[in-house]
Amino acid sequence: MLCGVEILCSVVAVVARVLGRALMTICSPKFSTAGLIGSPTTAWGGGGAKKKVHMESEKQQLPPPPSPPALVLPAFKRNCTDQEQRAPATSTKAARGRPPRLVIPAAAPVAVARGGVDPFGGRETDVATETEVKGEGFCLASRRGVRHAMEDGYGVITRHKIEGGSQLAFYGVYDGHGGRAAVDFVADKLGKNVVTAAAAATTMSRHQAAGSSSPSQQRREEEDDVTAAIRAAYLTTDSEFLSQGVRGGACAATALVKDGELYVSNVGDCRAVLGSRGGVATALTSDHTPGREDERLRIESTGGYVSCGGSGVWRVQDSLAVSRAFGDAGVKQWVTCEPETARVSLAADGDCRFLVLASDGLWCKVSNQEAVDAVAAAAAAAAGVAGSTDPCKELAAMARSRGSRDDITVMVVDLQPFLPV
Repeated sequence: MLCGVEILCSVVAVVARVLGRALMTICSPKFSTAGLIGSPTTAWGGGGAKKKVHMESEKQQLPPPPSPPALVLPAFKRNCTDQEQRAPATSTKAARGRPPRLVIPAAAPVAVARGGVDPFGGRETDVATETEVKGEGFCLASRRGVRHAMEDGYGVITRHKIEGGSQLAFYGVYDGHGGRAAVDFVADKLGKNVVTAAAAATTMSRHQAAGSSSPSQQRREEEDDVTAAIRAAYLTTDSEFLSQGVRGGACAATALVKDGELYVSNVGDCRAVLGSRGGVATALTSDHTPGREDERLRIESTGGYVSCGGSGVWRVQDSLAVSRAFGDAGVKQWVTCEPETARVSLAADGDCRFLVLASDGLWCKVSNQEAVDAVAAAAAAAAGVAGSTDPCKELAAMARSRGSRDDITVMVVDLQPFLPV
């Protein structure tokens, strides 16, 4: 029994020594995994030296592993700065998927009245951002809004003489949309067409009524003929513009003064307001918007529709925010250019002092009465309605300070020179 225990202890001691040597060999830095796999005797330091040398010689004769292929990126086919050419590509995805940088050169500011080409189909977009004009019996100030281009315009024809000793004067303020094409065309053509048509209508009325009616009847017929001539001039101007096939449109407010009679017409949301000596403001026009009940009914009766979006703005065919305008060929079936005309007798009402014509950039923030009050106060300080451009500048500044982002054009016409003596 005792001998069996001693033998068992001896066996355990031998196994422990063998395991200890094995662990020391494995932990040694000189231990070769190749030798362990190829020849177990080498791992124990036994008689496998010859075979170990043979394996090492075979290992030295093996060819080196091939190096991974180099990644070559295609060169960019664009003009780069020296700094860009020196910058390494950060990744294959960035080099392959990133588009070339679009460089837009800064345009030098230019201030001109007309000329050039507008990318929206009109003329040059670099119309002066601020315009101030002091002319014969009128003054004007214009301020560009936050749009890409100034789209307001104006036109004036003063003291045009016609047969019979009559004199005509024309004033207009225009508000374009969709580029400058329409507003430039209307500013150039409408005044000429109105004056020509009114002069022809006056001459024809006098020849036809000579000796066949009383003076008062003759005068009423002449006034009706002038109103019809203004309508025809508006429609003719619109037709001439549409024939050019150019996009865009324009609103207008105009005044024709003839023999002590004031004819005020409009299409769209440009407005004319009369200022009297008593300080009372009188609107002579009514804005043509799709929200007007009569305008909505007119549009719907011809197969169109009006809608009000989330901003509260009524539009024709979900598009245009005015229901009458020059141009706008795409919605011409519903957006007519037939004007509404009001007539005021300056001779009968000697209280008329001045007329304010302005685009909706003013009227969206300034009321009719505020405009008349501001012009009257500025005129008193400047010794005359059209003595300076201060009344117009003050109104434009008032609208801008209240948050108007649209183009603003204000014209003030002195009516007192047209009053009968």
